[in-house]
Amino acid sequence: MSKFEHLELPKTNIEYIRRLHGGGNSKKRHDRTSHGSKLLSQLSSLINRPEKKNLPFGINPKLIFKIKFRKDFHFPDENVIKSGLNLVAKEPKSKLAIIVFSSDDNFKTFQEKLKAYSGEIKNSPEYGYLDDIEDLVPLEPEDRIGRLLELEPLKTGELVPLDLELWHTGNNKEMTDYIDNLDEFLKTWQEYPDMKVTDKYIGEYICIARIKIRQEILDILLAEEVVKEIDRRPKPAFESPQEINIPVSEFPDVISPPLNNAGVLVIDSGVQGGHPLIKKTLGDTEVFPDPEGQFIKGNEDDGDQKTGGHGTGVSGIAIYGDINQCIQTKRFQPQVWLFSARVTNENNEYDSDLLLDNQLEKAVDYFVNNYPNCKVINISLGDDRLIYQHGQKQFRLAAKIDEIAYKYQRKNILFVISAGNFYYQPQSNEQLKQEYPNYLLDEKAKIIEPATAAIALTVGSLSMGKGSSNYPEDACRNAIAKVEGYPSPFTRVGFGVDGMIKPEFVDFGGDLVLERTKIIPNELGVSVITLNKNFQGNSLFKAYCGTSFSAPRVANLAAQLFTKFPNATSNLIRALIADSAQLPSEIPKFFQSKENKKNQLRIYGYGQPNFDKAAYSTENQVILLEDNQSIPIGKFQIYEIPTLPDSFLKTKGNRKISITLAFDPPTRHTRGDSYLGITMEFRLFRNIDKKTLQNAFLKANRNEKTENVTEMKMEDLKKKYGSNIEVDLFPNNDLRKKGTLQKGTISISKSNWKYNKKPLYIVVMCNRKWAKEDEIDVQRYALVASATHSDDQVDLYNHLKLQTRVSQRASIRR
Repeated sequence: MSKFEHLELPKTNIEYIRRLHGGGNSKKRHDRTSHGSKLLSQLSSLINRPEKKNLPFGINPKLIFKIKFRKDFHFPDENVIKSGLNLVAKEPKSKLAIIVFSSDDNFKTFQEKLKAYSGEIKNSPEYGYLDDIEDLVPLEPEDRIGRLLELEPLKTGELVPLDLELWHTGNNKEMTDYIDNLDEFLKTWQEYPDMKVTDKYIGEYICIARIKIRQEILDILLAEEVVKEIDRRPKPAFESPQEINIPVSEFPDVISPPLNNAGVLVIDSGVQGGHPLIKKTLGDTEVFPDPEGQFIKGNEDDGDQKTGGHGTGVSGIAIYGDINQCIQTKRFQPQVWLFSARVTNENNEYDSDLLLDNQLEKAVDYFVNNYPNCKVINISLGDDRLIYQHGQKQFRLAAKIDEIAYKYQRKNILFVISAGNFYYQPQSNEQLKQEYPNYLLDEKAKIIEPATAAIALTVGSLSMGKGSSNYPEDACRNAIAKVEGYPSPFTRVGFGVDGMIKPEFVDFGGDLVLERTKIIPNELGVSVITLNKNFQGNSLFKAYCGTSFSAPRVANLAAQLFTKFPNATSNLIRALIADSAQLPSEIPKFFQSKENKKNQLRIYGYGQPNFDKAAYSTENQVILLEDNQSIPIGKFQIYEIPTLPDSFLKTKGNRKISITLAFDPPTRHTRGDSYLGITMEFRLFRNIDKKTLQNAFLKANRNEKTENVTEMKMEDLKKKYGSNIEVDLFPNNDLRKKGTLQKGTISISKSNWKYNKKPLYIVVMCNRKWAKEDEIDVQRYALVASATHSDDQVDLYNHLKLQTRVSQRASIRR
């Protein structure tokens, strides 16, 4: 097959206003006098709470309390502001509550409006929007206990490092002063020595302190209004390897990649830089230690000694991708540079006195600012105690990753994160084989912190379809998944925050072996082969299992795409990877039915990526793209897919059209209503001309009063212009629009594809959630459309090329 550069996706030159903003549909209360009096009484109780006998730190924090709403409420952010309050967090919709704070001066505004609402102030506005408020209640200590601390409470006398998160008031100096005063307060307790603040992080939306305290002090802090959450620190989850032996003499010397090729930063336990298959690819490696150098000691490779070589194993795959293939061909020719950041000690532990958030940001700052070709950041670490559950808000470290990605938006870095490992523990291990793969849908099998990061790529794991290398004829020793492309027995599944499709991708990470009732991890025959930290003699390689080793395969692919498309945004790289991804040819029958399509998404996401499909178009597989486009918030834009040739439908075979959208909005982990500050979505239309489509959207927008674009009257459009004008893509709009990487696909047959042989149109829409109008007015994005036919005699490429042009972004190389 020939390899061609991708084509440009034509766009109309006009931007269209999507909708008008409207008010809510709340029902008026008929008991405003009594209801308003109740709210005023609750507010008075909040103001006049008994003064604490032992007031910590001598600071009077701003009043923070919870507003509970009635069912089906409509209380937008502007209502909070005009009430004299400041919104600091929204609980998930199911809890019908927001958390606010107010200064003393602004607090009076809220009180006066409640008096007017209840009728105490005559001849004043009614402030009817206050109808939606049900109760005003204080936060309780149990609201501030983190999940890990809830699972493992402090013991009497235990001096332990904890993470204390504060409600960020928006005033960084105020937060700094508060933490400094907290440190002084802790140090004054002579009967409980060694209590102190050991580290702090104050970001734009996040304020965290690492503290060492005892159980006796915990209750005092949990009663503080400014405290959002206190929790135990996270722990990494690593796998254990098994060595394999291949003589070093069998492999030729490694040649370094070209200088301008992109690189992967592996944030892990360090790397053995002297490994003969690593040293020519290692751009730089650094340790990010504790301030006094007492916890994380030694050099860049010392931290990998007692971890089983986790960092070296992840790094090997980040450099080479498929090492097993390199071994078989006896050819190691790296195209990717390696950068390594060590963030753990020799026992594979985080420093209890440091925030991992700080180490992560320092590592990224150092490498991204010093090495322009450091484009991809692989994180194969996770905390399997922090399992995402439906309705939860974003985890803190995942939020930090999104914050860093947004901070370095113009440098176009891309995070790739492993989904985490789930080890099902039935009463007998034999049940694991019997209940596979159904148990993967258990709530305990969902992705973990930080795999929920929205702008990052999350990667689950697939079996390579291998069997046991030991005693292969023994009936008592069997691989669990056995089939190539079946989900690994230990992979974790989605969905993510706000229902985002997570993990987006899967790649090979290995299988487990059951020997009678014993589970054998990292069995050579079913595991991923990568590099061994103890490389002396014949021990160049090791066998591993885990999502830790599927993630760097995608990181390697992403780095190669950055090398091929040096001017691409990270959005385009994500979109190209998603477009290339497809489900394995074999998936368990349990997930094949139409009823299980949603569960299929939870496990596989968009599928397994492929570099060649992402990097090149061919005669029968064509990609059209647009990158670094900007759309004003509240507007829509239209793109055109040129006319498809007759041979696309007339020639027998499998046909497919896919659309992929990627964007990188601001995020905020305290928002339970929407983690994303801006959302986007797209729809694909056929059998309708562009002018008619434009007019239909504009007319519907003028009549539409809601902020949800999916509520636009599509039924009316279909009634007027035909029921088949919108292409039925999978996943549907309601599922895919929840994330920052959205792919919709249709497999075409003659029976489901009524086509008037004219262009198709993609309508891209942008919605504002909580992003402020005076701060963010546009959102950047990338858009990829592809058409594929299984018969290589169908020349899609040249037919479409005559109607468009080769993308300049795709044709420029370093």
